[in-house]
Amino acid sequence: MDKGLRGASPMWKMTSDKVMLLLFETPSGFAVFNFFATLIEQPNALEVVWLRQFQTIEDSSSAINQSTGVNGSLTEMIMKYHCPGQRMAVGESGYKKIIEERLKITCVYDPTVMELMWGIQIRMRQLVPREKSYLHESQLLPMSQGLQNVLSRYDFNYFNPDMLNERILIMAYALFECDSFENEKSGDLHHVASVIKDVSGIETDAWDLPKIATAVRRIWCPKEASNSCEFSEHEVKRLVNDADKYEVKLDKDACLKVSRQMITVFHFRNDKKILLKKYIAQALDAYEAE
Repeated sequence: MDKGLRGASPMWKMTSDKVMLLLFETPSGFAVFNFFATLIEQPNALEVVWLRQFQTIEDSSSAINQSTGVNGSLTEMIMKYHCPGQRMAVGESGYKKIIEERLKITCVYDPTVMELMWGIQIRMRQLVPREKSYLHESQLLPMSQGLQNVLSRYDFNYFNPDMLNERILIMAYALFECDSFENEKSGDLHHVASVIKDVSGIETDAWDLPKIATAVRRIWCPKEASNSCEFSEHEVKRLVNDADKYEVKLDKDACLKVSRQMITVFHFRNDKKILLKKYIAQALDAYEAE
């Protein structure tokens, strides 16, 4: 790489501080990703991972090894996207040692990185579309801490990792996405609840997110509002009568969009919880029958 670029600019420092590389090994090659280093431990980390390049390698054992280092094509791909001072996440401690010695790139290999790697494995079909081979279910073990957290959150603490299969993974991931959406939008909806309390004098402190979302629809689209969340006649009347006041304080279109999404997610999550319980019960029966 050009020495002039290495000594150059604040842009290089900004890139190396905030954006990391990630070297991901697939069944038939290697992929280089970028991701925002500051967001790696956030629940939506996979949303800020983007593919830079993928190359197939016939003999992956020769791509990175202690005797020959990093082969030419893989080195070229890594250096094409590496900025001076930038760190790179890797999936094996051996890769960290070899790359640091041969390419002089600081590598990161720790439990947090492995969580991200595990997530990429689950989403490999979407994140690396050129990869035509897929990991066997057994290669996804042990369970990531994130998956354990999801199962625990939905009261499946007894789950044996040996029972893990693709259907359970898909349901758990769907629930994770629902939780992530809820976390992302909770601040907006709690703000709406505080406005309802201020404008209409309705006590909203104990309202959950689906009830807040339903209240928004009762304000502006009462025909859409379901009866799943109980409101008193007085509360409904206040919400409808104060609709004009809310338009001064809230973005009507944005609020309705979020409220509809939240109600959809609420019902979707309930369906997936039922399926997850069913699939885990089936997996348990099969495991005990072995």
